Amino acid sequence: LIVESVLIPTETRTTACVSSQVGCSLDCEFCATARLKRMRNLNPDEIYDQVVAIDQESRLYNGIPLSNIVYMGMGEPLMNYKNVLASIEKITSPEGLGMSPKRITVSTSGVPKMIKKLADDEVKFNLAVSLHSAIDEVRTQIMPFNASFPLKDLKESLIYWYQKTKRRVTYEYLIWKDINDKPKDIAALVEFCKAIPCKVNIIEYNPIDDGAFQQADAQV
Repeated sequence: LIVESVLIPTETRTTACVSSQVGCSLDCEFCATARLKRMRNLNPDEIYDQVVAIDQESRLYNGIPLSNIVYMGMGEPLMNYKNVLASIEKITSPEGLGMSPKRITVSTSGVPKMIKKLADDEVKFNLAVSLHSAIDEVRTQIMPFNASFPLKDLKESLIYWYQKTKRRVTYEYLIWKDINDKPKDIAALVEFCKAIPCKVNIIEYNPIDDGAFQQADAQV
């Protein structure tokens, strides 16, 4: 059992990036974890222990406690729904770390049914979506599961989320050369963002071991 967790320090905060599965259930072409496939779900204690370990590292090396948590490591959190929510309950409890749920973000590749369930369960943490394209044909090329969970269904679930929670969503958008960096891609992204209040996190890609996905050219 090997999973990856990361401490991300900045001048204003220290963030733990934690994993929810060993491997991943989904098949994103650009992701190294997807190549491992899903071996198993992590249980709540295994997720919680990652946070505790990173908090200790932050105190040791940065002199401050952990300020934020993102479920953006290995795995699709909404495919391990029960255990992820149980880990957050423990992290936010007085017996755990007593952290505010507002400082926790769960990142999903976009599973509409489970996004609606988050809203129905009245969760208090933040939601991020790994979008990467707002054009179905392009998104299916880079994230094949999109064929089963198309953007229309994803948008509907996010509208439902906002109606229930009144909280904006963060869209994560990795930019690749000649894949999703054209004016038509940006126009589609802007249109998709009109559905609900949101923010877009533009991310620079770190290539893995093939030439299919490369960083987009820097533009002034």
